[in-house]
Amino acid sequence: MYIAVGLVLLCFVVLAVWTTWFRQKPDAPPMMPGFLPIIGHSHLIFGDRKHLWYFIKHINELSFDHGGAIELWLGAQRFYVLSDPEDCLTLANTCYSKPYIYDFAKDFLNNGLITAEAPVWKSHRKLLNPAFNQQVLNTFVDEMNKQARNLVSNLSNELGKKPFDIRHYLVNFTLSTVSRTSLGLTAKEQKIIDREYAEAIEDLLALYCDRAQKVWLHISCVFKWSEMKRKQDRLTKTLKNIINPVILKRKSEMKTIPEPTQYEYTNGKFKPVLDHMLQMAHEQNVFSDEDIREHLDTLVAASYDTTSSAMTFMLLVIATYPEIQSRIYNEIQEVLQNKDDDFTKHDLQKLVYLDAVVKESMRVHTAVPFMARKVDVDVKLKNCTLRANSTCVLGAHALHRHPLWGPDANEFKPERWLDPSRLPDNPVLFAAFGIGKRNCIGKLFSILMMKTALAHIVRQYHISGSIHNIDCEFDVVVKPVKGHLIGLKLRS
Repeated sequence: MYIAVGLVLLCFVVLAVWTTWFRQKPDAPPMMPGFLPIIGHSHLIFGDRKHLWYFIKHINELSFDHGGAIELWLGAQRFYVLSDPEDCLTLANTCYSKPYIYDFAKDFLNNGLITAEAPVWKSHRKLLNPAFNQQVLNTFVDEMNKQARNLVSNLSNELGKKPFDIRHYLVNFTLSTVSRTSLGLTAKEQKIIDREYAEAIEDLLALYCDRAQKVWLHISCVFKWSEMKRKQDRLTKTLKNIINPVILKRKSEMKTIPEPTQYEYTNGKFKPVLDHMLQMAHEQNVFSDEDIREHLDTLVAASYDTTSSAMTFMLLVIATYPEIQSRIYNEIQEVLQNKDDDFTKHDLQKLVYLDAVVKESMRVHTAVPFMARKVDVDVKLKNCTLRANSTCVLGAHALHRHPLWGPDANEFKPERWLDPSRLPDNPVLFAAFGIGKRNCIGKLFSILMMKTALAHIVRQYHISGSIHNIDCEFDVVVKPVKGHLIGLKLRS
């Protein structure tokens, strides 16, 4: 009897506290439908990865339908979702810190540019910017050509066979290119990255996504005692044990081998990002070995799924529209004068239609449909106020379909990128590489790498397939998982 009464009283107390905590402010954005006591909207994210992708699309679109902002709760955590371009930029350039969900990767990436605390990010980003300027990127073009030719050669295994999933080939290409240009690996070291590192990082990224869906594991003290935490520790240790020896070896080599102070676009010579950081560590007393490892792991992790998924979508749209594929092929032949040469930096700049296809594919088929910030101060937007100690999701998926793109916003039309008057005035509406100052440092690198690979593939093969019937899931990035197979036929 007394126990029953006690439990009832406890429920009343919990409900009273919960009601007070969850009460909306008068100037808050509209509340997302489906709100339940105690758990908020947590039940809406349960399910498989396809369901999670549906939920992400839904909140993007719902935000736009409610004036560009909505509020939702996952357990005791308040989230906002924004889709108004001006509000997104205001928030992104007011709040630089990442929310608690990015802390899931802290044991692995810590001070890397994705997960670092705002003060660390500001100083490290400034130091790393020179390693990603256009002059340095131009020195990577020969290596990108080499890796793209390897990709084309490997794809020949699929000639004469049934349609296949190209993602595995694109993942290997991305890992090889990024790790070569960032780490400067030997062929033997590269095989370890391609095999052991790839498997471990894929498992780790999937684990982060699993934890995100299990709201009770967001609580650190609960996660600490879970089997998932033990698996995360094993995978993180494996990845660190692969990269740390590479850093120590190169650090030792640089003490005995003189390095040139300038790297020009000649003879395929380039300076890996690792060398840039080791040089800064020596000359400016910045970056510990652990900082360097975290930045290198961040570069690989950030490009691993995003680039391979983005390129999968690009190849599918190229396959879907024969007239687009023909136009790309003709542009390549015109630029190279029908020769089987590698692409120079000047050649790649001339591939303007291919560039338009790349950007339009990233707009319509967004691999990273949102980014998030920790709201650490109250932020006044046009029509509402976001409260401190909450999380804000910036909806790239919604921004890429904003009416300011025109009445054909949902259609795939690369031509819009060839005419500046057809593009919206607000650059935030293209958010494939982030919004505001804390955007992706590898934007130019990624576009250069993707254009090089696509140009080599289209020059060598005719691609068949369709993007109209694909099913996708969300697993850190959006991935096609059904109806996405392509076929290849050798061009005569």
